[in-house]
Amino acid sequence: MHLKHMLSDKNHQNDEEDLDESLIKEINDLVQQPVHPTNKNSQNDLQPLPVVHSDLDEYGLDPYEFRLYAHVVRRTGGKLNGQCFAKLKKTAEICYMSVRKAQYALKTLCDAGLILKEQRRGRTDVYRLAPKSNWKPKEELKQIRQKAKESKVEDSEEE
Repeated sequence: MHLKHMLSDKNHQNDEEDLDESLIKEINDLVQQPVHPTNKNSQNDLQPLPVVHSDLDEYGLDPYEFRLYAHVVRRTGGKLNGQCFAKLKKTAEICYMSVRKAQYALKTLCDAGLILKEQRRGRTDVYRLAPKSNWKPKEELKQIRQKAKESKVEDSEEE
């Protein structure tokens, strides 16, 4: 049933709660549907665009941290068992930031529990997404970020 018909039929319904629930469900369904581009010339255009969850959007990441997190999500395919193991220099280049900014942002993301880091001697480090249950409270993010900036970020094998 279309939203327009539901609104016009409102006066004909005895149980307003059922209508309200139906209306809310239809509105929610409309809001949560992925946006499909109308241009069908490219296979990539047919892919729905991702939606950023409010928990991540409101967590308080700075632009560098958010961009690096998005990059790790893409590289892991958004899966907890996925792996991101690109060289730090290449990651920084892709994310349009300096290697040092990338190091601090990655350290903050790791210390905040958003991503997990596996160090590999002589090879690039592996990053994985962490489940939300690992995330530290967002109220601690400012302190975590400050500690990351005060600590010496070690130069790793990745560079």
